[in-house]
Amino acid sequence: MYENLKKKSFKRSLVATVLFIVFGLSFMIFNWATVFSAIKGYQRFEDLAPDEIKDQKVEIDVAFCLGPYMEEYSENTSTHRKKTTHLYYLIQTGDENDEDVRFMAIKVPVRYQSQLDKIAEGAEVEPLHLAGNIKAFDSTESRIFRDYMIELFNYMGWDTSELGDYYLSYFINATGTTPATGADGVYVLLFALGIVLILIGIFRIVKGATGGYIKKFQKAVETAGSTEASVEADMNSAAAYEKKETIKIGRLFTYYNLNSAVPVAIPNKNMLWAYQNTTTHRTNGVKTGVTYSIIIYVNGEKNSHTISVSTEAIAQEMLTKIATTMPWVIVGYTDELSKLFKKDRPQFLQLRYNTVEHVAVEPGFENPADTSASTSTDNGTNE
Repeated sequence: MYENLKKKSFKRSLVATVLFIVFGLSFMIFNWATVFSAIKGYQRFEDLAPDEIKDQKVEIDVAFCLGPYMEEYSENTSTHRKKTTHLYYLIQTGDENDEDVRFMAIKVPVRYQSQLDKIAEGAEVEPLHLAGNIKAFDSTESRIFRDYMIELFNYMGWDTSELGDYYLSYFINATGTTPATGADGVYVLLFALGIVLILIGIFRIVKGATGGYIKKFQKAVETAGSTEASVEADMNSAAAYEKKETIKIGRLFTYYNLNSAVPVAIPNKNMLWAYQNTTTHRTNGVKTGVTYSIIIYVNGEKNSHTISVSTEAIAQEMLTKIATTMPWVIVGYTDELSKLFKKDRPQFLQLRYNTVEHVAVEPGFENPADTSASTSTDNGTNE
């Protein structure tokens, strides 16, 4: 039985496991280039040959530029007023000592316009130090840049047939005068998160393959003094609930989450209180739905078990089963019972748990329980 449970548990855990691994790989793949660049650091743009230019982080001292030839702006949706946010200038690769020079672009925040305009006019000013990422043009940006280059070649009287040999479809997305280390940190964290997710996925595979998800189930069986064979027989003869029989009530145990990676077995002899909980869900005061569950308290366990069911009819059927086969269990909810359970647990146990023999009653035989205690299937309701 345990081997069968282990296989089912492992199979049901695979969906979440695959998601962990897929998301982990996605975080690593999409952030790898930025993380690698961050580890490598910012390179000096002037030291890069044209064939070395790609998506990477660079620092540049802009001593030559033309433009601006294109701008970006934001628009106030209320007033429809437009405000320029970024400008594109033409720059060259390499420095004054390079023979193989190509034209590129640099995108800068508008606050650097005054300084770059002076450089473009040939004024004797210090080069402007900027840092940012080299990015490839998208199709629209590439078309605009090429059109600008054609105009420039025509103005200079150069042969446009050789245009492709003199420019690169890249631009430096300059963010400021210093490297944007804070942004790098975000990418590094996302990359690290990807590693963590993959490790969780691997851990889940190992745990599922070794039966780790059914260890609590096995421990509950062993603690109750039952054998694997007796539990297997109990599950086979148990009353089943829900379409896929994900919940079962046997003579020895109550089982739930049988369709999940972590099945649960509650020793019936330790069960002391069970009742229905009805929760009404509302959004902005409007009722959006109702959910039902069975709350079960077990002697020796701090937290209760919550077994979700699809309908109230199933909840009531389960409570009736518990009430007729487990006479030591109080079934139903009242505020008085709740108060007694919280304030005076020994007295609560005296109602049934300590006074009724913990032997499951066969259907058709008279229930020997002390009927002076509550056996109603009234439920707790949450709005």
